[in-house]
Amino acid sequence: MRNRRSAEQILVELKQRLREISDLNAADDVLYWDQATYMPEGGAGARGRQRAMLCRLAHERAVAPALGRLIDALAHHGESLPYDSDDASLIRIARREYQKKIKIPPDHVARATAHSSASYDAWTRARPASDFVTMVPYLERTLDLSREYSSYFAPYKHVADPHIDDADEGMTAASTRKLFAELKGQLVPMVRAICEQPAPDDSTLRQTFANAAQFDFALHVAECLGYDLKRGRLDLTHHPFSTRFSAGDVRITTRVSENDLGDALFSTLHEAGHAMYEQGISAMLDGTPLGQGVSAGVHESQSRLWENVVARSRGFWEHFYPLLQRIFAEQLSSVPLATFHRAVKRWHGRSFAPTQTR
Repeated sequence: MRNRRSAEQILVELKQRLREISDLNAADDVLYWDQATYMPEGGAGARGRQRAMLCRLAHERAVAPALGRLIDALAHHGESLPYDSDDASLIRIARREYQKKIKIPPDHVARATAHSSASYDAWTRARPASDFVTMVPYLERTLDLSREYSSYFAPYKHVADPHIDDADEGMTAASTRKLFAELKGQLVPMVRAICEQPAPDDSTLRQTFANAAQFDFALHVAECLGYDLKRGRLDLTHHPFSTRFSAGDVRITTRVSENDLGDALFSTLHEAGHAMYEQGISAMLDGTPLGQGVSAGVHESQSRLWENVVARSRGFWEHFYPLLQRIFAEQLSSVPLATFHRAVKRWHGRSFAPTQTR
């Protein structure tokens, strides 16, 4: 009994330390969200410094020897528990993350974070004019920092392996190539067959649609699908993303194009898919490595499910199209459901940003 109580006390301390690290990371995520939504351009320089400091502090706590000792002390306790229990999983995953993070110097984390903020600021200014030349030095620096990150995990078979493993544990460049090769064999003939068919007319989506009305409709649909606005919100940004500050605060962003009805709707539903996945995680796991999505692959399966499967289905538009016709009566009142649905099926838009997770 004394050993069990001791293990439980150690587990409480471990969770407290992990929660402090999570809170620091969440504070950095708030700063990133603000930069990507409402921050004035003049704040970019200081924002990079602020985020670098928070990430450095979080990383220093995440690699503290005291944290490693707590994890080691719980090894036997974790093995005695059912493998899939919350506590056993927490101990196992905390150990995995600790062993990875101790390989990365805090200075690298700070430099990479500051560069990320500076790159984003430069991109927002270069994007309207498609000014790729301006972004070249930032891209080169990003590659240098990415290679530096990988070097901390040498030896590896491919320089991208450490990054792939961060996104989906256990995956490598080799396993990804194998997966894509298998998919290619099935997908290429399908794509060719589709491309041989006459392209549907999507001009109904390319009319002029009021931005505010588009925003409100997209938010209404996301809420109907299950996105909880008591624990989330929708804001405008240059490139849509989802971010999680806590179980009670999972936010999404979107963009609106006056001449493209699909942009705001599908970007919102894509990000809502990410957010609903995060909102579905138990609040009891908040502040621990278990309190977030399992992997980038699983996350994208959720966002793409709502965006591409549900939101392009006939049944979906049988329900929502009458409302959309009332909102945009001038543009859509004379457009039959079948015509609109074919246009929606064709719409491909632009890629969206992944959810912001750690």
